[in-house]
Amino acid sequence: MSSFSKICRQDSSSRPDASGTPERGSLLERFNRYNALIFDGRLPVPRLRWSRARTRLGQMACRRKTSLGRTKYYDYTLSVSTYYELTEEQTDDVLIHEMIHYSIAYTGLKDTSPHGVIFRSMMEKINRRFGRHVTVSVNTRDLHAREAQQPADCLVLALEMKDGKCYLSSVNPSAAGRLAATLAQAHEIARYGWYRSEDDFFRNMPRVRSLRGRCVTADFYNSMLHKMTLLK
Repeated sequence: MSSFSKICRQDSSSRPDASGTPERGSLLERFNRYNALIFDGRLPVPRLRWSRARTRLGQMACRRKTSLGRTKYYDYTLSVSTYYELTEEQTDDVLIHEMIHYSIAYTGLKDTSPHGVIFRSMMEKINRRFGRHVTVSVNTRDLHAREAQQPADCLVLALEMKDGKCYLSSVNPSAAGRLAATLAQAHEIARYGWYRSEDDFFRNMPRVRSLRGRCVTADFYNSMLHKMTLLK
């Protein structure tokens, strides 16, 4: 079913964050500070956003276009999570980490991997020169959530395709009726069901309005079906 694709991230179309969050200050101010201090002011201001991601503290996302064998990167977004209790220094280190990714992509450098030779060289120089503690990764299991998280009551669409692939979607309730009509005409679907769930798996998934879902293994799919409440 071509309309299904794995959900990798939720894009933000917001402009650079000029107001910030109550306890974190402005991401724009932070970006401008380190752009001038570390990157000599060479980086144009991208989209900047606070997120509530649990699985990653930061992210650099961009669009890409390939023409005549050359790839152009554009429309950059830097995100920093406020989900965990981080000190100001830790938060800034996360932002600087993503700014290194941004700098590498923006200047067209070719690294050996996402955290390859160029990234690690830049990171180590920044840490030595500016007394930072930027790292390649952080184990989020050692961190504490900033506040108790309320269970997220999600409307879930579970589908099993005729080719054996399984999908789970967190659906915007306002779109459920329209999607139900679409499902009735989809010949590639072997079976599907509507469920309610408060499982953390769905907490950071976007609530879709179209037939998009996250492809999961059959074992995981079946285990989730047993945990969720089937809607009659």
